[in-house]
Amino acid sequence: MNASGRDLEALRRLVRPRGRGGATADDLQSLLLQVVFALLMIFMIAYFIFVGDTKKKEEEQILDLNRQKLVVALERVSENRRIRYGLNALMTQGVDGKRVFDADDHVKDGALSLAPAALAAFSSGSAAAFSDYADPSKLAESWKSETLGSAGLDGAALTQGETEWLDAEIASRSEQLRLDARGVQRSLASRLQKAVIENPASLEGIADAGAIADEIKARSLKMVEDAIGSEVLP
Repeated sequence: MNASGRDLEALRRLVRPRGRGGATADDLQSLLLQVVFALLMIFMIAYFIFVGDTKKKEEEQILDLNRQKLVVALERVSENRRIRYGLNALMTQGVDGKRVFDADDHVKDGALSLAPAALAAFSSGSAAAFSDYADPSKLAESWKSETLGSAGLDGAALTQGETEWLDAEIASRSEQLRLDARGVQRSLASRLQKAVIENPASLEGIADAGAIADEIKARSLKMVEDAIGSEVLP
């Protein structure tokens, strides 16, 4: 007989007339123990469900807090590196929040025309960018170390999901900065091409049209490198 059958039988004995077939004190105690045990099991199940839900919510709160800390830290590291690469000295922020750069403001009479402070920032920044992006794996490690330090977090304490998200964010933000730095350099070079084109004598002897275009591009980039004293990003 299963537990529910035994409980039913005990109840039947309780409702019988007192006498030979009536319930004994042992029967009553047994039934009460079973009822208490059943209530205790219900309480324990509810308790563990509550504890599990609470722990899950706490873990989610920790994940959200870590993510918020990392986002703020990534923004801080990105901005520091924009300064490091001299981008803030040349690029401006548009009304839509996007960074913009107008090379026409910095090229005059076929040459770069930068204020001394902007030229110094762009020169040192270009050198720093070329050095940093020459070793992508080392650059990613540096970004990660700076980000974790700024967020006050230990990389070993992050979950696998947090680590994968952070690595992807670093790769994306680092690549965007590379494109910004490279874009500024090539935007200036494209404006300097006019000076090369206006000197056709320097292109004599180059018969192939494609070769002429490549030579103009190479010379304009060389003009940027000469002006800033550093190699441009490939």
